[in-house]
Amino acid sequence: MTRILFSSSLKMLTRDRQALFWALIFPLMFLGVFKLFSGDTAGTTHLIVSVDATSERGRSLVEALGRVGFLEVDTRPGLDEDAATRLIEADEGDAALVVFPAAPSSPANAVLLVGIRDPIGRQVTAAAIASVVDGVNLSLTRSPASISLVTRPVDEKTTSFFQFVAPGILGMGLMNFATISLSGSLSRYREEGVLRRIRATPLPPSFFFLSVLGAHLVITGLQVAVLMVVGQALGADLFSGGIWAPLIAIFGTVVFLNVGVIVAGRVKGRGAVEGAANAITLPMMFLSGSFFPVSALPEVVQKIVQVLPLTHMLSALRGVTIEGESIAAQWPSLLVMLGWTVASFVAARFAFSLDDA
Repeated sequence: MTRILFSSSLKMLTRDRQALFWALIFPLMFLGVFKLFSGDTAGTTHLIVSVDATSERGRSLVEALGRVGFLEVDTRPGLDEDAATRLIEADEGDAALVVFPAAPSSPANAVLLVGIRDPIGRQVTAAAIASVVDGVNLSLTRSPASISLVTRPVDEKTTSFFQFVAPGILGMGLMNFATISLSGSLSRYREEGVLRRIRATPLPPSFFFLSVLGAHLVITGLQVAVLMVVGQALGADLFSGGIWAPLIAIFGTVVFLNVGVIVAGRVKGRGAVEGAANAITLPMMFLSGSFFPVSALPEVVQKIVQVLPLTHMLSALRGVTIEGESIAAQWPSLLVMLGWTVASFVAARFAFSLDDA
């Protein structure tokens, strides 16, 4: 009896071709996403170096910095700290290392000015350059501390990693709930015959969908409130965006609700629906910058992810919270989100029909 039951279960599983398809594609996509964030695909940091390259100290420093794979070294002798700061503010460099002149037998003071906004890139760059300076100090046997380095951020306001990642977690949670929950609910309604019974009643289908979407939006509002309160309590400055942060979050969620309807309409079988929804949301979760800055991706991939809705939702959220910008300054991201809202609504309207139930 146990053998027959096992055989029947195995047959039912293998007959669900779409579920098997997503079971294979999903881990492959996951591997691809993590490969994109591996060290050999890190972005390039443009480093301005002001040092006397004719001296042994300066020559050793420039050569050592040039061996760091992600650093693009631009040597500009004679700069002071103010001049280097102006170059970074003018976007001519991401960071500047200013080594002040000193006698060959005396330690030289150096200042590293970092204009990188994302906390991960800032910390990686500062740590790499500090390591290079330590290596140069050890290689120059005439002085145990040939260069004394101090690191300073160019911007007065720095962002911690948690402050950066908190809006990403908010957007990720809303996207997952909207897409996976709604597509799963509609799939369950189809399998349990609810949609078929709705079709047999005089109730307009639009009323049924509005009630389902309305219920999801209510939960979304609660989700936004809880995540923002907890995030603020833990150190993220999510309330600094005022009313605009939750409104952006709810606006972006509408896109993912539409995506959930599309998935439920195009994919049959609850297991396959859940797999397809996860295959959409998980790569977007990583590629759109929920946990890591988009700038860490290869340049070609950066251009691709700029069309994803979550990328612009997170960009607008971080703009009004972390950057302290106005809602008007977010118009490029809001425009892309509006385009996604309209396009996904039209696609959802044609993708899902009660006639297919």
